[in-house]
Amino acid sequence: MSSKSLHLAVALLGAVPAFAQSLTLESYWSVAPVNATTFPDTGNLTRGGGFNPVSGNLLVATRAGGTGVRILDGATGVEKGTLSVAGISGGTFALNMVSVAADGAIYGANLVTDAATSPFRVYRWANESSEPTLVYSGNPGAGRFGDSFTVRGSGSSTEIIAGQGGTGVATATRLFHLGTADGSTFTPSTLNVTGISGGDLRLGLDFGEGNTIYAKQGGALRYISYDVSTLTATLTSSFTLGTGGGTSGPLAYGDGLLVAYGYAPTTGPNSVNLYDVASLVTTGANTPLDAEVLATTNANSNGVGGVDFNADGSIVYVIAPNNGVHAFRVVPEPGTWALLGAGTLVLGWTLRRRS
Repeated sequence: MSSKSLHLAVALLGAVPAFAQSLTLESYWSVAPVNATTFPDTGNLTRGGGFNPVSGNLLVATRAGGTGVRILDGATGVEKGTLSVAGISGGTFALNMVSVAADGAIYGANLVTDAATSPFRVYRWANESSEPTLVYSGNPGAGRFGDSFTVRGSGSSTEIIAGQGGTGVATATRLFHLGTADGSTFTPSTLNVTGISGGDLRLGLDFGEGNTIYAKQGGALRYISYDVSTLTATLTSSFTLGTGGGTSGPLAYGDGLLVAYGYAPTTGPNSVNLYDVASLVTTGANTPLDAEVLATTNANSNGVGGVDFNADGSIVYVIAPNNGVHAFRVVPEPGTWALLGAGTLVLGWTLRRRS
């Protein structure tokens, strides 16, 4: 093998791992909006949901046709049934968001515009066939709760968080946390997050690594550390997220990746945006690794929605209010495979030359 051939082969093969980190979103399935009242609707009735890692289904909270949770096949988007909503009531909307723990336990929250006058409520289903039970009803600190809501862990390690909105309180910077020692009885805590602006926890909220969270409203993405034992939470970093259309809000984090739904406050493009968290910078706008624009351009003036990964992070689900329900595969961009093939061919050619 000549020195020139060896260097070319090593250069190509050495580039493969770096390019293998380049990812793209590929449409998997999509359920288009129907009309103002039929699921999935265009009447601001469908706002959140979560993937069930035990059943492989996507659960979507909706008020289209009445308060309910639709069960969609995670691989096709086909509707398979509904959860029981027996006994669920109260609030501006009796059920607004749904999230699923690693063990398949399902949690849902109502929406209240002021928890001081109408209690914020959290429900639990042991599985998709069970009846809901009320695990929390109270006031996490006045203001609006129920637009952002997520869960992680399982059993005694289950954690639930919800962010405070601005209605009814001057400085909406509270993070509401539910923890448990047995998986069924939950202890509430309210943490005031220092360093953020009012409402920053309202639209997008998810757990990061360890005791950290990512939060978003219409402005900067906030990266926050928290400690339930001391009831403290502090801003660590802020990032500006560029999008392929709309304003980033609802989001999900998983294994170093962040996906944000870019909503259109008025009629215009809605998008789904993928970011590599390790590459985010605190100065200037961060361009997504990939951005996919949805087919519909309906306004989502509330800025709400839901984003969630499947169990292994290979699929991301997006509930885009007034713009349908969508699933995308997270895959290496085509150039990665082309480069890998080229590197293999060059290596094979140089080895043959040596023989």
